[in-house]
Amino acid sequence: MVFIRTFRFGRLIWTLFVTWYFINFSRNFFSSLVPDAIQIPTIFFIILVLWMALEYYFGSPVLQSGIVINLPPVKHLFALFFYANAIFCIADFSRLHFTQISFLYPYINIIGLVLFTIGVLLRYFTLIELLRLPANKLPKSGIFQTCRHPRYLATIIQIISIPLVFSSYLGLILSLTIGLFLAYKVMRAEEQSLTKQFKEDYINYQNNVPFIIPKLSRFALVKSEPKPKSKKPRQ
Repeated sequence: MVFIRTFRFGRLIWTLFVTWYFINFSRNFFSSLVPDAIQIPTIFFIILVLWMALEYYFGSPVLQSGIVINLPPVKHLFALFFYANAIFCIADFSRLHFTQISFLYPYINIIGLVLFTIGVLLRYFTLIELLRLPANKLPKSGIFQTCRHPRYLATIIQIISIPLVFSSYLGLILSLTIGLFLAYKVMRAEEQSLTKQFKEDYINYQNNVPFIIPKLSRFALVKSEPKPKSKKPRQ
C-alpha cells in the first residue's frame, strides 16, 4: 500500500493552499456561468475538492483502492472516463443544455449531491481503515468484511451521482455502461494482482466475502472465542 502515514508539514500547507484555491475558483466559475443555480454545483465542488485534498495528503490514488500499486492500463482509461464524463456533465449543465433533465430540477440534483456525499464518506471510512493497517497487509477488517472492494463501490456511487448532480441523462447512461464496465475491469485486474501477492489467503478471502455488493450482516458479526475458565488452585 502506498499511503503516507507520517505527518508532513510542507505537504499539509500545500494541500490547504490548493484546497482554498479550487474552492474559490469553483465559486467564481459557477457564479459567472449559472448565477441562478450556483448553490448545488458549488456545494458539489467543495465536497469534491475536500475529498481529493484528503486523499492527496495521505498519498491515496483518488480513483483506485491504493492497495495495489501497479495496475494495467485500464486504470488510466477508468480515470480518463471519470474526468471526461464529469467535464461533459458540468458543461451540459452550464452551457450546452443538450441532455438536461430540466423538469426534475432541483430534486434530481439534490439526490445526486446526497449520493456523492455518501460515496465520499465511504472513501474516507475505508481510507481510515487502511491507514490503521501495516503496509503490505491484506485488508480484511472493518468495512472490508462486507465486500472485497468497498473503495471501488464508493467510486461507483460517485460516478453515478455526478450526472445526477448536473441533470445529464447522457452522462448517467455513460456512467451505467462505460463507467461500470471499466470499474469492473479495474477490480478484476486488482484481484489478479492480490491473488499473486497473497495467494491462498486472498483466495479464502474471495470465497468468504462478496465481490462488490456489501453483506452488512458481516459487519456486525464479531467472532469471539469463548474464554477458557480459570481453574482455582486446590487447597
